[in-house]
Amino acid sequence: MNWRLADKTILLISTVLITVLSLNGAVVGADVASILVALIIFAMTEIKTESAWAYAMSAALVISAFFYPRLIIAVPLMVYGVVSAASGNRYFKLAAAAVLTGSVFFFDKNILTAVAVTVLSAIGVYMAFKSVRFEVTEKRLTDKYDEARIASANARRLGEEIMKNADNEIYVARLKERNRIAREIHDNVGHMITRVIVQMQAIKIINKDENVGRQLESVSETLDLAMTGIRKSVHELHDDSIDLSIGINDITSAIGDKFEVTVKTSIDSPADNSIKNAVLGIIKEAVTNISKYSSGDKVLVEVTENNTFWRVKVFDNGSNPVREKDLTDDSLSDGCGIGLKNIGARATSLGGRASAISDENGFTILATLPKGKDSK
Repeated sequence: MNWRLADKTILLISTVLITVLSLNGAVVGADVASILVALIIFAMTEIKTESAWAYAMSAALVISAFFYPRLIIAVPLMVYGVVSAASGNRYFKLAAAAVLTGSVFFFDKNILTAVAVTVLSAIGVYMAFKSVRFEVTEKRLTDKYDEARIASANARRLGEEIMKNADNEIYVARLKERNRIAREIHDNVGHMITRVIVQMQAIKIINKDENVGRQLESVSETLDLAMTGIRKSVHELHDDSIDLSIGINDITSAIGDKFEVTVKTSIDSPADNSIKNAVLGIIKEAVTNISKYSSGDKVLVEVTENNTFWRVKVFDNGSNPVREKDLTDDSLSDGCGIGLKNIGARATSLGGRASAISDENGFTILATLPKGKDSK
């Protein structure tokens, strides 16, 4: 609620009533002017709330009253404007209000009117302090509410981050467990079956019985199929244990002590294993190249999934000669290092393209890999 506006409206109406009641049968220009001045003070103290502005208007009102004493009837509104000013010393405000109120008896010879204006001025002082106190309390409550709302939002955001981190930890733990299972199957079961297959081959060589030989051949084929199935399962478990975002952060963490690294990923769906390997391989080659040759201090890695392709960008702000090379074109990639050639080879293996762009602002590796392409 706008307490000041309500208070000044009451004071303005009271000022008009005092003016009307103090008329001596006829309305003169000074009476109309006093009401207009009251309206002006009403508006100006609403627009300008600084104490300096209120003091200046008070001085102007007192000076004008020397020529038009009836203007002094606007003192209650002026007193309210001074006391309720947004700035200034409280005692200076009260002193200015006292001077304004005292001037009423100097300019207005009608005792009843002077008393009425003085009483209304006193009421204005009380209303001004009351409104200021209400506004301070209202502002304090609003600030507390805003602080509570911000704290609640921060707590909610922190809770979401904690839940997200917990989910990520569970996800990483699952990936590590898959990798461990794949490794144990490969190291234990795979090796044991391989040993049995070798032993079966040795028995087949020394065996002379054809019937037993056919049975041994059947067992060998079964073991070969089992070994093939185990290899396939182990590879699938290992590939599924690779998370693209985690892999990117693991690679870039190797240069975190020398460069300010920013990683941006926009991945909406699980990537094929061939895409994962290619993306991580390209980023690893690019990061290795940066760690060896870059003169900059900032690195940006972006991986973006689009509807039909994946886009990989690795940028560092080290200064380089101006040039651009297509890394997937053997004739254009001559003179490139092994790392850049490997990037081009990885992109080509999936039917994609890769390029290296450099200038005085930095060095950029760009690669696009189409979706749905298996390694050739």
